[in-house]
Amino acid sequence: MLKITLGVIALSRNKSAEKKKSRRWPVVLLTVLLVLAATAAVTVFGVYRGVNLWAHGELGEGLPDISVFVRGEGSASYVGDNDISLTEEGKYIITVEKDGARRKVLLIVSDTKAPAADNGDVKITIDDTIGPEEALTNIKEASDYTVEWKVTPEFGKAGTYNAEIALADIHGNSDVITVKVIILGAVDRLKVEAGGDRPALKDFMVVERENAEFAGGYEEVKWDEVGEYEVQIAFDGQTYTTVVEIVDTTAPVPDAVTAAVLKGKEPEASAFTLGFEDVSEVTSTLTEVPVTDKCGIFTCTLNAEDACGNSVDFEAKLIVADYIIEIEAANRNTNEAELRKLLPTEFAGCILDPEAADAEFSLTELGAHPVYFIRSGQQVLVAVVVKDTTAPTAEGIECPCSTGYYCEPIKFVTNITDMSAVKAKFAQEPDWNTEGTQEVEIILTDRCGNTSTVKAKAVVAPDSIAPVIYAAIDRNFYVGDAVSYFKEVFAEDNTDPEPELTVDKSKVDSKKAGTYDVTYTATDHEGNSSSVTVKFTFIERTVTEEQLKQAVKAVTDKIFTPDMTPAEQALAVFNYCYDNITYWGDSNKQDLCGEAYRGLTKGVGDCYTFYAATYILLQEIDCQVLSVERMNGKTQHFWCLVNLGTGWYHFDTCNVGPQHYKCFMKMNSDVAPLSPQYWVFDKSLYPEVATTPFVMP
Repeated sequence: MLKITLGVIALSRNKSAEKKKSRRWPVVLLTVLLVLAATAAVTVFGVYRGVNLWAHGELGEGLPDISVFVRGEGSASYVGDNDISLTEEGKYIITVEKDGARRKVLLIVSDTKAPAADNGDVKITIDDTIGPEEALTNIKEASDYTVEWKVTPEFGKAGTYNAEIALADIHGNSDVITVKVIILGAVDRLKVEAGGDRPALKDFMVVERENAEFAGGYEEVKWDEVGEYEVQIAFDGQTYTTVVEIVDTTAPVPDAVTAAVLKGKEPEASAFTLGFEDVSEVTSTLTEVPVTDKCGIFTCTLNAEDACGNSVDFEAKLIVADYIIEIEAANRNTNEAELRKLLPTEFAGCILDPEAADAEFSLTELGAHPVYFIRSGQQVLVAVVVKDTTAPTAEGIECPCSTGYYCEPIKFVTNITDMSAVKAKFAQEPDWNTEGTQEVEIILTDRCGNTSTVKAKAVVAPDSIAPVIYAAIDRNFYVGDAVSYFKEVFAEDNTDPEPELTVDKSKVDSKKAGTYDVTYTATDHEGNSSSVTVKFTFIERTVTEEQLKQAVKAVTDKIFTPDMTPAEQALAVFNYCYDNITYWGDSNKQDLCGEAYRGLTKGVGDCYTFYAATYILLQEIDCQVLSVERMNGKTQHFWCLVNLGTGWYHFDTCNVGPQHYKCFMKMNSDVAPLSPQYWVFDKSLYPEVATTPFVMP
């Protein structure tokens, strides 16, 4: 019994001990975990002190700035390649370095941004459609995305639409972008320079329609005045409005001349110009004026500014003179005897200074000219001011005009006579939309502001007049050379400012010597056309391109200087050929380059040689050149028509013509009295020769 009792007691003690032991294990485990956690915390705090263990990055944007991983002070950087484009969502282990220690950190990449795009205005025509993605630019999204119209424009109908485009990516991010879609039937806004060429109907169109027409407003536009106007264009049963904005962005162009002032007097800015090429009022001021207490020729600096704020600085000469006389412009040279008559009595007995400039100069050159006299042993400077006080004259004509199209006022007059360039304008513009004959008045104004009025007639009718083809003549070329079919040939039309000019060269074999037909055809916007067929003859070269190039360079290096204007260069070409080629009565009139080379290197040849050398040299300057051959003469004669920007003039360097005349930039009226046939040519093949004397700029 005792044993049993003791056994029970022992068993009870063991169970009690086991219970106490089982209760201690959680405590121990917890203690261990706490110790481990504390150790880990200490370790993390120690190792990752000042560095975040993880950070978020946006899909597609690469590594974020290092600052997202940094806490507190100190410098940090990524270790390795930082230019990473992360294109998939996920978790990435990367290495950062802070204060000299490197740590592994976690970058959690996810897509949280909706797609983005730029949404500037979109312009299309009524004939076009576009998808929503075409209406946006610079779409930004790292994952796949969709683009859909949410609010669609009415394609095919002109107007301005605030369309909406929905953008969504595969991660559920989305946005709606508003874009302005402008659908045009005609140009919504057309900017035109004041005083420039008037826009044609095609300039208002953004689609091609044969039934288009002006429906109002065009006649009310004041093309010379800055402002905005509405013009209506109709086609396909609809009317569209274009805002025409007339702007003045061009600086004034001064028509500068040499001024004159008496010694001790102050010059006026207005004396240095005859006027300005500008559509608005221009004010000029002297910005640099020489002292005028002694005679001489000085350079002055001026500024001109128009009413729109466009300005230009320019220079002009000033003659400070002892005496000033005035003389009327004329198409001739002055002389000593003429000038003496204009001087006062105190100049009696004076003589021209033999060491100074010649008193002979052209009276077409407006402005002041210096003439030096000797009086009582002293030099006296006289300023001779050439003035044009005579109004231009001209004959009014019946001018054919096309219904609905503007016709330049200068086309209503012919035989203009004046000592300077002349411009024309309507006193009142004709009604271009009313068929029939209308009387018009043309106001002519020359460089000096003299005006006259000429009556003419506008014959308005549907356009049935074909373009005129100019300078389509028989020509010679070299076998194997590239042919410039449009080097001189051009077309003009009574209404279309840019008629289409085409050439049929299908019969030409430029690799084989021979003569071939070439046909030019010009067509205007109404379908009127004209054609001219000429002969192109191909021959073998007698001089190489390099030989001719070297010969030209040898001459231009001698006669041109860097500061020369095109007009001065043209005069240098004229003088060189006139003075340095001797007439010799033969030439190969099919060999332009060969004869030019002969004239430039040998200095001999006939009129064709003079022409060839002149033509080749003129290719080196900024001008237009046309080749001319005498019509119906007993012998052939060749020369050039030249346009230096102020119209076409005769340019003939041959020095054995009538009276050995120096035919530099001359009018028909200059050369016609010298010979009834020497400079006769087919005027239908060429643009009209200028009727006002050429003046060196």
